[in-house]
Formats: sequence, structure tokens, C-alpha cells
Amino acid sequence: MSSIFQSIKDGDRVALGKAMTLVESDRLEDREIAVQLLDLCQKESNQNFISFAVSGPPGVGKSTLIETLGLKAIADGQKVGVLTVDPSSQISLGSILGDKSRMNQLSLSDSAFVRSSPAGTLLGGIGRRSRELMCLLTAAGYNLIFLETVGVGQSEHIAWQLTDGFLLVIQPGSGDELQGIKRGITELADIIVVNKTDGKSSEEAMRTRGYYQNAIHYFSGQRTGWEPRVLNCSALEGTGIEELWEVLRLYSSSRLENNQLKAERTRQNKFWLSWSLGITAHHLLMAHPTVNQKLSEGLNNIDQHEGSMFKTEFEIESAMRKLTGST
Repeated sequence: MSSIFQSIKDGDRVALGKAMTLVESDRLEDREIAVQLLDLCQKESNQNFISFAVSGPPGVGKSTLIETLGLKAIADGQKVGVLTVDPSSQISLGSILGDKSRMNQLSLSDSAFVRSSPAGTLLGGIGRRSRELMCLLTAAGYNLIFLETVGVGQSEHIAWQLTDGFLLVIQPGSGDELQGIKRGITELADIIVVNKTDGKSSEEAMRTRGYYQNAIHYFSGQRTGWEPRVLNCSALEGTGIEELWEVLRLYSSSRLENNQLKAERTRQNKFWLSWSLGITAHHLLMAHPTVNQKLSEGLNNIDQHEGSMFKTEFEIESAMRKLTGST
């Protein structure tokens, strides 16, 4: 593990990719090895990095925007890590994992590393091992990390909990001021970007910016010392990117120079621990033989139109309580 860790620190991209594959494995023997590596990364990594969750509905241009900002950051001397979370089909359970094709310039840069992961059945916008992958990236010296979320729009609070900044990308015509207030995700945003401000959409994009500028006045800022900003840009044409990059740099400086960053990272780690164990507990409990048998019997009863599904649910719940010693 020390040898692999040193290879990652030395910038070995192949070693980093293999480490990520190891970390994403659910096999117990792989998990035991992965934890040793992650432990080294956490203990010895430089904490002088900043991470952004990039959220927004599908088709809004998140990948294109990340590539444009990433290339800008590299030109500014930074190393950029990108983790994208691809939605998984609830029918085939597969994912395309094609975000690299939308970031072809960035993914070919020696100063960037792009990794796609499936969302699986998780809600919250991130993958099961996104936090661990971020740890590997920081150990490899990537000091600006973008976490592109699934993009479902309103259920990505987990991504906000586990990153240093939250970038919400919307498009022209995304609703009026009232719609902006109604969207729960809006109050989490540190920076709101109205992308696709180009061509015939420019006028509508400016109106949308005004709506959201008014909407954020109804929310109290989530980060100490930072007032949320709303900007227009076109990632495709490159307009407004300079201003957006300056705002990201200003935000990053405000977080890195904030005395509360250490406490904020501690909060992130504590939240991740509870969240991750919650997922594991769910899987282990549902796989327990007693629960599994009762669930199979209950599903069979439903097939046969026998018994009460509400009583069945309560009986399984009672079995779970007994197994965990809960009252």
C-alpha cells in the first residue's frame, strides 16, 4: 500500500485509476485493502484543496461548463480532478459512463483526471464511493475538484453536505422568481449559473438571472462570509467564463482562508460516516436471513392475494427491531 500510495503521490495516473477501481469494489477483500490505502491518503494528503458539487437538470450543460472551467483552471496553474456521477437505469441497472466524451480536451490533459461512476440506486446526487475517490484525488495533488452530480434537480442535498462549494447550473426559462423560491436546491447554491446565454436565448437568460437574483434574497446564505452570486455565461461560446472563473477563485480563497474550514471538513467527515454506514446497515439488514425469509413470504402472499400487506410490513419491521434490539 505504501508503494501504491507513493506512485499516486508521484503522479502515476495508471496507479490512480487502478486505486479508484479498487476503492469502488464491494468485495470484502478489496475493501480491506482499499481502506489501508485511503487511510494513508487521509493522513498524509495536503488539505489545501477545494471541492465543488456541480448540479442542475439533465441537458443544462454541466459537463461542457466543467470542461471550460477546468481548462481555465489548468491555464492558471491548477490541477483539476473531475468525478462525474452517471444515472443508472432502474431497468437494466447499467450506466453509460460517457461523460469523458463530453470533456475530451480536459480528459486528455496531464493536469486533469476525469472519472465516471454509476449512481446505482442511491439518491442525493453522488455515487457510493465519491467521497473516497475525492480522497485519492487530493492525495495525487489535485487541488480543484468538481463533482458533477446526477442532475435530478431537487434531491442532491448529500452532494452539498460533502463538498466545499455548490454550483447550481440552470438554463434560460427555468421559471420565474416564485419557481426559484420553490426549488429546495436553490437555497443550497453558493453560485448560480445561467448557462446557454447565447443567441436567441440571451434575453430570456438575463430575465432568468433576475428572477433567481431576487429569489436568493429570501434565503440566508449557507456559508459564513459568502453571499450567493448569480451569473450568466455560455460554456459553448466561452462568454462570461472569465467572470465566472474569477468568482470561483474568490469563493475558493474565501473558504481556504477561512478559519472555519477545518471544522467544516470535520463536519463533512462526520456526515459521510453516518450516511455511509446508513447505506451499509440497510443492505446488511435487508440481506439478513430472517428478514429475507419474511420478505419472500410477504411478497408471495401479495402474489397470491393473501393476507394484509400492512400487517406483513409491520411483522417484518418487528423482526428488524428484534434483531437490532430496538424497542
